[in-house]
This record gives sequence, C-alpha cells and structure tokens, in this order.
Amino acid sequence: MDLASGKKGPRFAPVILAGGSGTRFWPRSRRAHAKQVLALDGEHTMIQQTLDRLLPLTSAKEVWVITNKLLGAVIAGQLPQVPNNNILAEPAARNTAPACALAAFLLEPEAPETVIGIFPSDHVVKNDARFAEVIRAGVELAASGERIVVLGVPPTRAETGYG
Repeated sequence: MDLASGKKGPRFAPVILAGGSGTRFWPRSRRAHAKQVLALDGEHTMIQQTLDRLLPLTSAKEVWVITNKLLGAVIAGQLPQVPNNNILAEPAARNTAPACALAAFLLEPEAPETVIGIFPSDHVVKNDARFAEVIRAGVELAASGERIVVLGVPPTRAETGYG
C-alpha cells in the first residue's frame, strides 16, 4: 500500500545498501563509522535521510538494510523504526550485486510479487517530493510485468570512484 495516498498498490520493499569502508570522508569517517552514519549537512545522518525519503512510499517494516558487521549496531540504533531482523550485517563485503541478490533471495519466498527497490544509503536528494513521484512511477512500471526499472541521474563528469 502506498501510505502517502492510501491507495492499494504493489508491495514495495526498499533495500538500503549501507556497506562501505569509511574511506571517502576520512578522517571523519572510519570503517566502523562510515559516511552513511554521519550527519554531514544537518541533524540527520545520511542513512536516516534515506529512510525518511522512503517512508512516504512504504512502512518501516517493509524496509531492509544490508550493511557490514562493523556498522550493523550503529545503523540499528539510528533506524529504530526498522525491525532489527530487517538489518542484515554481512560478515564480509561482497559489493552491490550480491547484496541485491541476498535481498531478492530473502523476499521472494514469502512474497514473490514484491517490487524491490535498491537505494544507496549515501545519496543526497534535494527534492523529496519529486523523488517519491519518480519512485512511485518506477514501482508501478516494475509491477506491471516482468520488468527491471533502472533510475539514475545523467553524469556530468567522469568519476573513477564509482567503477
């Protein structure tokens, strides 16, 4: 259900990717205190801002977080609305694709029609209303058939740090 509009819609399970090695904002960030658990532009940390953007689209019980063993407890403390069983701390970093596969593996048996959205925990979004609008449209499109919907921002420059 879309909590913002109250309309019945496809089940939507956002998966927040919150791993990382804590090197991009050194010395402020460290392995056990990576950038997503820092409040870089205000009172809320980056992962709290990510959750805040997603809550108009679904309930906190539908949100999953995949992180590493060093950040699991910190993230659980910062996101008390998310059930502890939905915060998964990988024992070893395996990057994005295995984290996405893990989320699909866990959600598929109980609700195979669920639309899974993958969201980095460290993005800055300036227009939350537009973000929600675009995600709603993407979820509806994904639910309308066997589809993968990819949303992104056109790059303005090369960046080797993103692969």
